[in-house]
Amino acid sequence: MTATEWITIASLATVLLSAIAILTGLRSVRDQLRITIFLEYTERYSKIMQDMPYQARQPGSDYRLASQPEDERYRVLAVFREYLNLCSEEEWLHECRRVDHPTWNIWKYGMQDVARFPCFREAWKDLAHEYDGYKGFQEFVTRELLPHSPAEDSPSGQLPRDPDAGTSGSS
Repeated sequence: MTATEWITIASLATVLLSAIAILTGLRSVRDQLRITIFLEYTERYSKIMQDMPYQARQPGSDYRLASQPEDERYRVLAVFREYLNLCSEEEWLHECRRVDHPTWNIWKYGMQDVARFPCFREAWKDLAHEYDGYKGFQEFVTRELLPHSPAEDSPSGQLPRDPDAGTSGSS
């Protein structure tokens, strides 16, 4: 082999090793960004929930927005607004494939847990119109969260009865 051939091979090997190093570095940066996003959203969630009254966070409690004094009702609605904004951002990140599936699943199951709060359905009823510009989020809440939410008039926060339960499925 000539010196030129050796130089060409060495140059190609250097380019290949550099490409591998760059890809490894990019993967590491991507993983760090995912962790940062997850931690940022977890911190925001924690701060929001600190402002939610204890009874309003207890599935099965009889806490209802309609039975609260006006100032308390508005305060809790403001907390739910902040929470729903967070959820809409998370749902948008998922739709745009900016978060991985494991992160999205954690977030979605967490949203379903919050939907079990006794006044979630009431809050959504009051705030849903604020998301008219984001129909995808409204559909997500209707499809994925409200089925986990107790009916407004149900005692002890029971989940709404499944209208298809007990039917044979035939028309």
